Parts: sequence; C-alpha cells; structure tokens
Amino acid sequence: MMREFDDNIPARAFDNFQFVNFIDIMRKNYKATIDLGILGNNRRRGSSPERVPLPPPLYGASFSNISKPSNTNNFQPHKPSYSGYDTQFGGYETPVVGYDTSVNSAPPSSSYDNQVCPICLTNPKDMAFGCGHQTCCDCGEDLQSYPICRSPVNTRIRLY
Repeated sequence: MMREFDDNIPARAFDNFQFVNFIDIMRKNYKATIDLGILGNNRRRGSSPERVPLPPPLYGASFSNISKPSNTNNFQPHKPSYSGYDTQFGGYETPVVGYDTSVNSAPPSSSYDNQVCPICLTNPKDMAFGCGHQTCCDCGEDLQSYPICRSPVNTRIRLY
C-alpha cells in the first residue's frame, strides 16, 4: 500500500526515498554479527587475552614516613593465561609476567621542595601572585606572565 502511495504522488518531480522492511534488515545484520562474534561474547568463550593489572606502588624503607596501604600485600602477580605475552620481542622480555621490584619510584616531594622558588630553584618563596603561585622576590619582580600557568601577573604580594 505504501509503495503504491509513494509512486503516485503527482506533486513530486522525482522519487528520493523508498520504504524498506527495517525489521528484516536488522534481523539479518544481527545474525551476521553473532556469527562473526563481534558483539563481545568472546570473553565467555575465553578467546580474548587476559588483562593483568599493575601492582600498587612500592613503599620502601626510605619512605618510612608515608603510611603503607593495607592492600599492598594482597597483590599476587601471576602468569597470564594468554601465551602471546610471554614471547621475547627485540631482545627484551615483555614486563607482564611479574613485577620488577628493583626499580625505585621517585621519592615524594619534601617540604623543602615546596618552599623553593620554581624558577631559580635556590631562593625561598617569598612572593605570591594573583593566580596563587609563588616565587622568590628576585624572580617575581620582572615577570609579566607566570611561566607555569601563563596567566598575566597583575598582583604581587610580598610574603614574610
């Protein structure tokens, strides 16, 4: 009925649309998607590689002032079931089998680092700006814009 109506509209000079059976088209596309395994049911079949989470950060003896999280001992590195990760590539072994504990992380910033001028790295911070950043007076006198946040320097406050 709709096809006949579509073809018999006298006011149109050309036919620019067609009526199609959307349900039949989607049913065929859905069946093809399921047959090809595109919808994500690969996890149930076990064909996708297993993702191995990174361990929590290391807390050594040099960082004794930092509280150690309670779940640090709960991480158990294991060998993944996907064998493609265990191959060597270019002379280097991929780092997913275990976690190398010999690599030390960067130490946390001390209170001294927070009080030193970020521009010259020698003088203490004794000048604050409107953006909230701080420098020493020697570096802050000539600034037109703050180098970290790039905001213009309108206000200088001397800290004592």
